[in-house]
Amino acid sequence: MLSLASLRYRNIHAEHGGPVERIDFGEFPLRGRRVIQANARLIPGLTPKRPLSIFSSADGTGTHPVAAIARHKAVSEALERWAFHSVVRSERAAEFGFDVDPSSNGMSAFPGLLRRQPRRTAVLEAVERFSVIAWWEGMAEGRRFETDWPGVSAVAIDGPFGGVTVVAFARTEWGGYAYGHAAEESFGAACERAIVELARHEWVIRSWWLAFVAGERTAPTNIFERRALFFATEEGHELFRERLGRKASGSAPRAAVICDRDIPGPWDEYATVWRFALCPPTDGYMHGGEQYFFL
Repeated sequence: MLSLASLRYRNIHAEHGGPVERIDFGEFPLRGRRVIQANARLIPGLTPKRPLSIFSSADGTGTHPVAAIARHKAVSEALERWAFHSVVRSERAAEFGFDVDPSSNGMSAFPGLLRRQPRRTAVLEAVERFSVIAWWEGMAEGRRFETDWPGVSAVAIDGPFGGVTVVAFARTEWGGYAYGHAAEESFGAACERAIVELARHEWVIRSWWLAFVAGERTAPTNIFERRALFFATEEGHELFRERLGRKASGSAPRAAVICDRDIPGPWDEYATVWRFALCPPTDGYMHGGEQYFFL
């Protein structure tokens, strides 16, 4: 896909009348090399601010060895979040499937010429989330593999429209467990993306997890942060291993498409936001407790 980020994002900052208040940069290790992580924050009022303890409260995050590309990814994700929060509880929510799946699953923003350019990324994310839910619920089969990265194992789950979802996992040097999942058209490509997510998860949770197991911090209130901490523990990883050892019961659930279109709005000045949403196999990913694997 041809990105026009350098052109369409040239006036993205608030000082030029754009929606982005600031972009922060940092570095973290990715299996032996350093990569850049950019965090984009929108101006106040565009998105609600969540009370987070572990993860960044930024509206968009991008990771890449090249700083400019990490920045563009962070801005695109922030625009996606802007569109989500503008529509999810509006009168138009049902047009985009938010009455069935009130999450940002299957959303993508891309600063290209064609309106359907972000669709591929949106489809892959929808397939990833659907597959992880179906696998954890025992509705889809997962095949375990050892990856080319030392110490990293993976579960491959066939997607509903072809392709594959990979859940990568590893024991960290500091004693906990880290995970990452992603979907792509091939196992190799999905594994590479899942490894990036695993590395980000490990980097973010490390200091918090060590303080938590030492009794220096209490568990956070956000359910996704609570899940991240739980599955980093021996107890949580044992539950994950138990699921690895079970066969799927019954046939895989049908993936019904509930939205496949762009979401128009003021963000169109900068990028196209697309939603490809599938009816979730269950609502456990939203209402399940900390022992539900959906990070």
